[in-house]
Amino acid sequence: MLVFLAHAIEQLDLAAEHISKGDPNNARFGLMLTDNVLELVLHQMAKDEQRERTNFLNREKTYADESDLRAALGRHFDAKISFFRSHNKLSAEEAESITICHSYRNEVYHIGLHHQDILPALARFYFYLVCGVLGRYKTNTMSYSPSMVLPERAQKHLGSKPISFHVFDEYQSGCLTLQEGISFEASNLVSSLADHMTEIIEQQDIGVGMIATAGPRQMTRDEAIVESQAWRLAFKEEGKKFATGKWSGGSVFDFVNWIGANYPFKNRRDPTPSWQKREQSLRLEKNPHKALKKYKDFMTQTENIREVIEESHMQVEMYIDEQIDRMRGK
Repeated sequence: MLVFLAHAIEQLDLAAEHISKGDPNNARFGLMLTDNVLELVLHQMAKDEQRERTNFLNREKTYADESDLRAALGRHFDAKISFFRSHNKLSAEEAESITICHSYRNEVYHIGLHHQDILPALARFYFYLVCGVLGRYKTNTMSYSPSMVLPERAQKHLGSKPISFHVFDEYQSGCLTLQEGISFEASNLVSSLADHMTEIIEQQDIGVGMIATAGPRQMTRDEAIVESQAWRLAFKEEGKKFATGKWSGGSVFDFVNWIGANYPFKNRRDPTPSWQKREQSLRLEKNPHKALKKYKDFMTQTENIREVIEESHMQVEMYIDEQIDRMRGK
């Protein structure tokens, strides 16, 4: 167990070194290291719980959440979070923020999405949060070897001796020291998230304006939103199924107009004014957990319509380029 604690605090220390540099690339490494050490400790906590339930004092007992514990001992991160949230080892806010940060870690590592604009602030927040969670970890089991040599980074927090009667106090103190050393400020996270949201909304606002005024025909911004969605849906299987038995026939343009008039699009008005209100709400938020949730909800809930606007904006830009080339005789 001493080896496990040593490697956990060592990995936290390394994560802190990367995050403290303040740039996106180091923040990416720090985020992944932080997420990994949290998952390792949560898995160890699940093993501790299993060992406690199977000792000679408890082995005859039955547990209603036995299947949940088995899931927590498996490979799925969410199952570990869910189990320890239900056992009050994590608060609701901690569990939700950890889940969000873990999702960003997966995107950074597996999908290749970079999140450059928010990574430094996000990694700092996640590290601060995880240090608090790990600093509460304690077990009744301790093992060591006289020949054990603790990693150099771990020795800064646990000392160099292979055994100590105060190892858990030292471990918890080390987590607290690392947490304080990262100098996390909630206002910095809020500003970073709000600034990125502002940038996205401004780009979308420009896109809607271009679609409405710079394309083949002039239209209102609300009409631009509906028509952009209609063009996209008209060539998808979903659009064809919706039209079956309802569409009386006509040209492609007629079909697009019919889709726009009849399909129950969620967004039938220019969404940017409501988005700006959400950005203002985020910027005024004081709680970092709530701020992260507001940001994540915005990014998730607006993803599809933002893609539609970007696609239509690109088509308008291509149309403008064609008109310029035609005027130049190309």
